[in-house]
Amino acid sequence: MDPEIYSLSVQLADTAIRNTASAIGDKITAAKARKKDQETIAELEEIISNLISDKNDLVRIAQAYEQELAGRRISHSDVEYITRNLIPILKQLVTAAASEQGADSDTERTIDAVASLLSVETVNILQLVGFNFKRAVGEPLTQLIAQLISSKAPLEAERNNELQTLLAKRDIAYINLAQNPEAYERLKKIFGSAT
Repeated sequence: MDPEIYSLSVQLADTAIRNTASAIGDKITAAKARKKDQETIAELEEIISNLISDKNDLVRIAQAYEQELAGRRISHSDVEYITRNLIPILKQLVTAAASEQGADSDTERTIDAVASLLSVETVNILQLVGFNFKRAVGEPLTQLIAQLISSKAPLEAERNNELQTLLAKRDIAYINLAQNPEAYERLKKIFGSAT
């Protein structure tokens, strides 16, 4: 379960338990039993204040649920927009891929399958049974594009590894040079004359 939904559920259960009819009735009965008008009035005012506060909490929880669930739901107009604009793009992509591979017979069936999946009715049915299109399609697509972009940019770690490799090769060359007395003398003359 999503942590946000879980947290809202816990808050809702806590408020509901605190405000059952029997719990409120018991508090009112206890306040009346004392038979001290001022104390009874103060306790009843406190009960009313707590009920108003809990009502505000319930409204806040309901709004949070609504926002959380609305963020997961794709509206009728959104599905129509996606279908109207995505299907032509898919047709172009599938047609281009099919022409490269010489497999035109499967093109129409593939496009029809995708179009039926993106119909308003299918999306509504799948959402009613709990399918989250934004999580199932949107998040992996976002990650895929992020990985694609990251793979095109040189990574700092790769640059550091390359630098370390070059430095190691240089050190090996210096060691090999130091092992050859004639080459070492030539190097000393070159660096000696440069300074």
